[in-house]
Amino acid sequence: MQSRTHTGRRARNAAVLALIVAAVWAGAALTRSAAAQADPSAPTGPLAHFSRAVELVRG
Repeated sequence: MQSRTHTGRRARNAAVLALIVAAVWAGAALTRSAAAQADPSAPTGPLAHFSRAVELVRG
């Protein structure tokens, strides 16, 4: 019985690790694509993302 428990735990850990890797990969891809299309006239700093989000919401 214990081997099944270890096998299930390993499978769950592998699935969680795969999801974490996929999330990091997707985040890095989004960051790279956003940086590649950056507007030089756009504001920079901690509020830049917030102001961009407000612009997107306002349309």
